[in-house]
Amino acid sequence: MAMAKSISRPQPTIRGRAAYGAAVVALASATSGCGGPQIDVLGSYFPSWMVCLAIGVAVSFVAHRIFARLDVDPNIGPKGLVYACLALAATLATWLAYFRE
Repeated sequence: MAMAKSISRPQPTIRGRAAYGAAVVALASATSGCGGPQIDVLGSYFPSWMVCLAIGVAVSFVAHRIFARLDVDPNIGPKGLVYACLALAATLATWLAYFRE
């Protein structure tokens, strides 16, 4: 039986690792400054997307209660997907209603 010849890959040099690390830091620095408007809640500043997300999740919970009371909830397809999409839609609608520039 003939043995397969293994091909060794060249090991990265210190200079190559430093360049990779510098590229990662540059990319992280370039994308981290994308801040949105902030909201003052009881003296603390929160990003507005967090408030919109909380409103979207609350709307989803209220919709679940309404659907359960109207006996529509058993007929809903994959519940996790439906309620997650409902929360996302409410979050984005809240963002558009209050923070559209």
